[in-house]
Amino acid sequence: MSRRTRQRTWILAGVGLIACGVVGVLPPGGRVGSGPILLVTDVLFAASVLLFAVGLSREASVVSRRPLGVAALAIVAIWPLLSSVITRAMGPGVSPDDGAWTTYGYIALFIPTAAGLVAAMQIARSDTVPSPWRWAPAWVLGMQALVWAVSQAVLVTARPENVQSFADPFHMFGTLTSLAATLGLGILTLILAARSRPESVQVYRSP
Repeated sequence: MSRRTRQRTWILAGVGLIACGVVGVLPPGGRVGSGPILLVTDVLFAASVLLFAVGLSREASVVSRRPLGVAALAIVAIWPLLSSVITRAMGPGVSPDDGAWTTYGYIALFIPTAAGLVAAMQIARSDTVPSPWRWAPAWVLGMQALVWAVSQAVLVTARPENVQSFADPFHMFGTLTSLAATLGLGILTLILAARSRPESVQVYRSP
């Protein structure tokens, strides 16, 4: 039963991540009622990651329901939704140069990164996800960190008049890393769920 529960957990959560990735690549003009759609996407992402964290059973949890892993994944899950609420609450009336935006910028960088790193390490330490795929979240996190570091290095070293020419490549790489965290991990989860077949039931014939 444990493998069957794990399979159901991963299929549900994986489909949720895939849906988030598909909606994320749609152009803003192609989203009907983009505000509500993005809200639904954030809620769906939160539900999918929380399902990975808790699972339909302890054996289905990608962190084996260890408190640290569950807490880290919970932060990863709700951060996009919380971030949207905070930015809407601050509103256009607050100047980008305001101290509140600066403080929020540091918080928005540190909290999800730290939570993602802890969650990735907890998944890698757990025996739930088969090796080497238990390292997939860490690979995605490393890819995101590399793209961010390169973009910051370019912004610091490039001349102001040349920065705009890097906007499209940065946007493309940012989209790819976002897809890796949603569509990529979702597809990988479905593949692993398909490979995790429920335990066979031995049937004994009467003598």
